Amino acid sequence: MRVESSKPKISRREHDGDAGGCLKSSRVTAGRTLRRRGVSGWAHDQSPWGIRLALSYAALVAVSVLAVQYGTDRVLLATLIAFGPRWLLVVPVIPLAVAALVFTPTRQVPLLVAVLGITIFILVFGALDFRFGGGRARGAPSFRFMTQNLGGSPVTARQLHQFLTTHRIDIAAIQECPFYDDGPKRLGWQFFYGGDLCVISRYPFAVLDVADPGQLWRGGRVPLRLDVDSPAGRFQLLIVHFETVRGGLNALRDFGPNGIESFERNRLDARTESAAARARLHSSRPFIIAGDFNLPVESAIYKQYWGDLRNLFSRCGRGFGQTKFTPLYGIRIDHVVASNEWECTDAQVLSSPYDGDHRAVVVDVQLQRLTAGGLRVATWQAAADRDTR
Repeated sequence: MRVESSKPKISRREHDGDAGGCLKSSRVTAGRTLRRRGVSGWAHDQSPWGIRLALSYAALVAVSVLAVQYGTDRVLLATLIAFGPRWLLVVPVIPLAVAALVFTPTRQVPLLVAVLGITIFILVFGALDFRFGGGRARGAPSFRFMTQNLGGSPVTARQLHQFLTTHRIDIAAIQECPFYDDGPKRLGWQFFYGGDLCVISRYPFAVLDVADPGQLWRGGRVPLRLDVDSPAGRFQLLIVHFETVRGGLNALRDFGPNGIESFERNRLDARTESAAARARLHSSRPFIIAGDFNLPVESAIYKQYWGDLRNLFSRCGRGFGQTKFTPLYGIRIDHVVASNEWECTDAQVLSSPYDGDHRAVVVDVQLQRLTAGGLRVATWQAAADRDTR
């Protein structure tokens, strides 16, 4: 005997309709859940990547800065970074920030911004050597000093005279000096031509020595030591032009790993020249050393032989202070350093109207003298002389 089921029969169409309704209902419920969760529902598994990207970049920057600060002219890779286009370290900031924000939930954005902010700070002040002039002294300067490498410039004596008078320069130390015909002297300056180096001054001076007993210098770049009689007092001036890293870099470019020995020999020559130049300073008088050092301030060579002195742009300059330019980047390798008797009220890097690949470093200096009551500032303003030239 056949027993009929009491349940109503459901057609295939009705069954499919109910299944579709359930599926639709579940989709709607899931969609509401995702909307309530917001982006975090999609990015929950991805959220660590934003912070990881930022922290990885921060670590790269920190390692690069430490390498530049402590490895330049000690470790090959650090030296290449220091003498190369450091701005490349900044390039990842914007795309990395955008990518990190995309993969970072809202609640982690403040942490991400803090990491990127600290990284940018380290980049600007650590890698790019930005200065804000925090060491400026008060009062009027004793005189205004300038150093510039004129290599590659078609400047004439008349053009340089115009530049010096416009910017009220009192003493100028020149490297790769083209004035073998004593042109500045005919325009009323105190002038001495020493081959690669020369000095142009409003004040009288005496040349102390131009020959190097060890014959360590090539190309006529013998350091020029002078005794300058300024209205603020007498001091010694040493003008220098040291070995460029270019020869070592070219060896690496042309010969790859086989050029490492030439690169190391190049840096040894730079170290030897700095040592010989520093040995010339054997006077108790205040002194200034100026010129094309071909060394950034992070260089181990610079720190060993010049780091105990006052770098006047580092103390009083504002900005990056780049003095040497290539088509891709600039670097600060021209310096004015001084003994502790000197202060500065301003320091700047000026572009010149006569081209060339080096800019002028201009510093307003104060000479301090010891008296029974302590330090006093010896100042003198040469406005009358400047205006009459």
